[in-house]
Amino acid sequence: ERPTAAGEVDLRALLEGLERQRANAIVRGDIDVLRHLMDRQYYHVDSRGRMRSKTGLLTALEGKHLRFRLYEIESLEVQVLEGGNAALVTGIFRSQQAGASAKPARFRFVHLWIRQPDGWKSRFHQSTAIRPARGN
Repeated sequence: ERPTAAGEVDLRALLEGLERQRANAIVRGDIDVLRHLMDRQYYHVDSRGRMRSKTGLLTALEGKHLRFRLYEIESLEVQVLEGGNAALVTGIFRSQQAGASAKPARFRFVHLWIRQPDGWKSRFHQSTAIRPARGN
């Protein structure tokens, strides 16, 4: 593994902070924060394979069709790409949707962040449910 430059360490800390800001905004249903963090070309693939645009996801969150009681990042790793103009963030999060029958679950995620003139923007999200292993 190559050594990291000081600026890259700061960039990783910045992106970790943006990921936590995003997670907190999802739980609070803070559409304004999410809108600001998401790129115009945002693309969201959830753990069931459902695809949503930025508008589609924000509409679901705003209309309370998609609400969360819990959305916490357990772990994440930041890989800086394209000379510092893009970053791939991978990790694990726990979430639980609102509603009496909702159960907590764990997911692996991949996020792509792009540096824009007005700051870093989330361009892509994909998650996969982590299920307990079954006997072979």
